[in-house]
Amino acid sequence: MSEEQNMVKEPKNNQRWLVILTIVSLLFSISALVLSSLTYVGVDSGSHGGKVVISKKYDKGKTLQKALNTGKPVLVFFYTDWCGFCQKFAPTYDKISKNSKIKKNFAVAYVNCEKDENRALMSEYGVQGFPSVFVIDGQGKRTQLDNNTFFNEDSKDVVAEKALELIGIDD
Repeated sequence: MSEEQNMVKEPKNNQRWLVILTIVSLLFSISALVLSSLTYVGVDSGSHGGKVVISKKYDKGKTLQKALNTGKPVLVFFYTDWCGFCQKFAPTYDKISKNSKIKKNFAVAYVNCEKDENRALMSEYGVQGFPSVFVIDGQGKRTQLDNNTFFNEDSKDVVAEKALELIGIDD
């Protein structure tokens, strides 16, 4: 092959790499845009109209260890503030925790998975997604509730009924 033919092939090869890099860059940009929009999805929480920052309300609440120390079965909510699904579910979980049968029969706990001290709990409970809710019965048996039930119109009732069922109380 002559030197002239080589010079013609080299720019074509460089153009291919440029096209490939451009496509890859576009894919990363689109992915970043999608992820950032999911991260900042908030729930209108009423009067202030912004996203729910779960930790502001619950980080001062009952920790899992305090709840376990009560000797009652425990209903525990694993969450993060950046999770749009957690933000959407937090007001529902708040209503569940105020249910009279739940209040009577459970200690309710919240675990902010963004805190370093809670990473061991995430591992211990096998938390791999958010939100995650577990029922811990009187013997220490842990059951994760199906988060597909968290976003229906009747979720506060369905989740409460399932939690009560798991500790042997009929609704």
